[in-house]
Amino acid sequence: MKRPLVVLAAAVALGAAFSLIFPASPGARRFRVASESLCQGAALVPARIGSFPQFARAVRQEGRVRILAIGSSSTEGIGASSPAANYPSQLRDMLESALPVEAVEVVNLGVGGEKAAETVVRLREDVSRLHPDLVLWQVGTNDGIAGVTPAQYEKTLRDALRFLKGGEADVLLVGMQWSRRLATNPNYIAIRDVTARVAREEGVTLVSRYEAMRALGEASGREDFTGPDHLHMNDKGYRCLAEQIAATLSRGMDAKVADRL
Repeated sequence: MKRPLVVLAAAVALGAAFSLIFPASPGARRFRVASESLCQGAALVPARIGSFPQFARAVRQEGRVRILAIGSSSTEGIGASSPAANYPSQLRDMLESALPVEAVEVVNLGVGGEKAAETVVRLREDVSRLHPDLVLWQVGTNDGIAGVTPAQYEKTLRDALRFLKGGEADVLLVGMQWSRRLATNPNYIAIRDVTARVAREEGVTLVSRYEAMRALGEASGREDFTGPDHLHMNDKGYRCLAEQIAATLSRGMDAKVADRL
């Protein structure tokens, strides 16, 4: 039996208990997930959110959802205290509690250190092999740090997104993390900006970790969501990222599925 649903609620000061409800289109209700006060959930939702028709169809018709989470160390879970604390695992737990389905499968294909061009090689093979309903592609961080040119990165990203959009899976991009050190790297910022622009031009939803982490860091004056290296996220950071993705999916659900929840 599923655990009772907890309504996501209006954000309050960092550290206080809260629940958060996200606005829905007229006549639609969104699925609900548990929220942590430390994440200040309202700040995590992207301004531009598209629909996720294949994800919604799987919920409505199949009762089983398969999500492919691919990327580098933030997907693999470097910095988490255990595999259960990485963002794909925490997201799976949230969705299993929130969705009226028999099973939620989140396949973690994160490989630490990969740049986008390397991930794309796996992405093309694994999407065809696993037939996911939704692809979560965490991208950009290592390209920005390694000095991949914005033009080269843009071509890799755009070509891969067009490949994904031509298939049967929905796509959600997970952007780069923020820290004060990373914010001083001009190439890192350029790659961040390219990611946002290409996502907008290709009509793909982008979850901006950078903006969410910066807002939370500036509010508290601390970098509480990364480990000692100020790069890899800790358990709290992965929790907030999972919430950010779950909230984004909630907003993107179509009315037919929302009416069933």
